[in-house]
Amino acid sequence: MKKALIFKEWIKTRMVFFISLALAVAVALYAMLMVNRLIELKGVEHFWLIMLLKDNSFIDIIKYVPLVIGIALGVAQMAPEMSQKRLKLTLHLPYPQNRLIALMLAAGLVELLIIFLVQAGMITVYYSTLIPSELVWRVMLTTLPWYFAGFMAYLFVTSICLEGTWRRRIIIALLGIATLMMCFLQPALEAYNGMLLVLLATTILLSILSFGSVIRFKEGRQD
Repeated sequence: MKKALIFKEWIKTRMVFFISLALAVAVALYAMLMVNRLIELKGVEHFWLIMLLKDNSFIDIIKYVPLVIGIALGVAQMAPEMSQKRLKLTLHLPYPQNRLIALMLAAGLVELLIIFLVQAGMITVYYSTLIPSELVWRVMLTTLPWYFAGFMAYLFVTSICLEGTWRRRIIIALLGIATLMMCFLQPALEAYNGMLLVLLATTILLSILSFGSVIRFKEGRQD
């Protein structure tokens, strides 16, 4: 049963997964090309100088990509459950409800993790050829809030899609906007180092939202 459920989630998300993966790779490659262009014009010393003195990581172009991917994957996975009235049938499967929802969320989160790891891995390998490992570490720590935003956006969207009432959908959406804004307030390198554990804890807690939405749906709280 578990394999069948995972395959069902994959069928719903596979197109968005591959498009998102291609987008993440393309944006990472574009950022690398821009760095190459700068080095060709002004030299690697100028690149180092800007990084050290102006806190510029040269990868700001990827900042909102995880957010967009998280939203897209959440909609692709959960919107059909409501628009095509599949959720009621899904909840009647001979499988524990909470485990079922956890499996659905895990499938989406794993897909996001794969996409983000591919993009982050590309950037890490590329920067390792240009700058010391200490600076590479600074750059990648700077990207972590953006990737957390992708996971949080996914969890907010899944909860909104599974929610049966518009009033709660609006509340969750407003809460999501306010929470996600926290991940994009500071432009400096490693500005969020002191908040990484908070962002991780927030991401874990947000998974509860979807369980609440499903419980209310099952109780018949729908518009």
